Amino acid sequence: MDANFYNPEPEEKKKKTSGWLIGCGAGALVTICVVAFVILGGFAGILALFGGDPEGLELTVNTPSSQVLVGENFEISIELSNAGTKNINISEIQLPNNLLSNALVTRVTPMGIEGMDYGDQTGYEFDLAIAPTGKEIVVFSFEALQPGDISGSVDVSVGTKMTSQDLRVIISSAPEVIETDETEEPQETEEPMLGDVIPYHSVVQIIALVEIDGELVQGWWGSGTVVSEDGLILTNAHVVLSDRYYDVEDLMVAITVAQDLPPEPMFYADILQVDANLDLAVIKVRSDLNGGTPNFEALEIDPVPLGSSDTLQLGDELIIIGYPSIGGETITLTRGEVSGFTAEEPYGNRAFIKTSATISGGNSGGLAATPQGEIIGVPTKLGSGDEEVEYVDCRRLADTNRDGTIDENDSCVPTGGFINAIRPITLAQPLIDAAKAGEVAIEEEMGGEEEEEFDPSGSVIFSDDFSNNANDWAVGSSENGGIDVMNGQLTIDVNVDGYYFWTFLSDTYDRKDLVTHSQVLNPVGDGDYGFVCGVLDEDNFTALEISEDGYYIIWKYENGEYISLVDWSYSEMIAGGGPFKMAAYCGPDRLALAVNDVLLADTYDPNYVAGSVGLIAGTYENPNLSVGFDDFYILEP
Repeated sequence: MDANFYNPEPEEKKKKTSGWLIGCGAGALVTICVVAFVILGGFAGILALFGGDPEGLELTVNTPSSQVLVGENFEISIELSNAGTKNINISEIQLPNNLLSNALVTRVTPMGIEGMDYGDQTGYEFDLAIAPTGKEIVVFSFEALQPGDISGSVDVSVGTKMTSQDLRVIISSAPEVIETDETEEPQETEEPMLGDVIPYHSVVQIIALVEIDGELVQGWWGSGTVVSEDGLILTNAHVVLSDRYYDVEDLMVAITVAQDLPPEPMFYADILQVDANLDLAVIKVRSDLNGGTPNFEALEIDPVPLGSSDTLQLGDELIIIGYPSIGGETITLTRGEVSGFTAEEPYGNRAFIKTSATISGGNSGGLAATPQGEIIGVPTKLGSGDEEVEYVDCRRLADTNRDGTIDENDSCVPTGGFINAIRPITLAQPLIDAAKAGEVAIEEEMGGEEEEEFDPSGSVIFSDDFSNNANDWAVGSSENGGIDVMNGQLTIDVNVDGYYFWTFLSDTYDRKDLVTHSQVLNPVGDGDYGFVCGVLDEDNFTALEISEDGYYIIWKYENGEYISLVDWSYSEMIAGGGPFKMAAYCGPDRLALAVNDVLLADTYDPNYVAGSVGLIAGTYENPNLSVGFDDFYILEP
């Protein structure tokens, strides 16, 4: 903490890079550096010879939850987490040879090189660096070759240290096909076994094309299911909709031509129906890739018949088909069963179907079906609410947290992760019916403005009308912008893109309501502004903001790391530009943001620490933003 923390200069968050820089000069200094390297490296090597578990490494191995049939594809995902305080470098992952003799490795993601055969294990060489609190997921994709009950361990090496976890995979013979005499009378048959109907031809990949720096690029992908012969496709809303940072310019549909080949891009598509609250959408192919008539019917893709999600029971078998974000480019089947149901207003007790299947992210929007091949739902991003999950595959394409680096800390529709919930087909039926009737309706999420009011009340313990700067707000200016108190306003100007300025009071406040009146004085289209609270220093604070283009967010820096607590979400109410009455609550029990007495965002941060409070404004793509704040109140609820 700076010595002048309680009489600070206005904070200017700049694009920054971080890292270690170690330099060695020429001549004699080279010798010194080499010797130092040998000594340090040799000492570390001697310590490593004592073996033991790698410090901080946590290992989780995910295997198929049910038996795999010969000829089927399956995955084993290995989650590697760093709970320590130093980087961990994964050098090798060993798999049991009895697994490799019963199944063929078809892909390793990220790429690993097959290495030494240790007799009962075979190693795959990697060069994976995991930072403290970081996580990597390594996925081995297989094709089952012959039946077997396979047991063994996955061993992960960090230098000469190793940690292990047991695994078990059961591969069963494919169902026997019995030929019958066509002259015999047809006999009644039992219900098809799990996997008898696999409508993978009816599952497509949907690619969102977004504009970055004037170029059209593939932003992310999800999956979808064909529900009509003329090319209606059911999917998730978040697969096809724009968000705060990425405008979806078009949708490309890739068709499953074979189960062992990547999907083939063939069509462009338009959105017909979207309900963002349900996270469901129906799109329809518009043209081929040359702009011609799509002629979707010529592919002879059978629409998946609609099943009944209302009759599902605990333990009922399910198959999930889609294009995962990890483990390869070909279509993937996952097996599971109904493990529960989740209620949500106003959708009733079966708003979500929970499943025991481990569904990887790119399957979002794909097919959840019965063993008879009837669709009963859509794997959906919201999960069961028990833990944070990620949904579709994408790349980070923009510096959304304004730290000067495009990396995994930036926003996108997230990649990887696992989904464990399904939106039932019952809730999708009205959208499908409307799309078949040719109706077009896009219902964006409206935030919480229709659900709850937020009108701060209580004792005013601090107020400022900005008639002067008697309260010692940090003011000042630079070529990048500045902060000033004049003409009854506190103004924040940001002259460059990708920056923000903030100013705060010197005292510490906890569990308080903050109120101000804001107005954009010089609009730029995508500027953001609002409150800061819990300010300890430039690397530890929380921000609650709205943007000119109608979005709101709650985010924080914790020990210099950007963390989104409530992702940018759209609200039509704040898309008009203001002026607005803004209010926030900041405390360890709650973080809330409201505009014009309507609650927009409400969350909880268990790591929140009381600190100073203040105001913030920033830019994204466009410079020269100016925001004015009239009056500022702190209330004791």
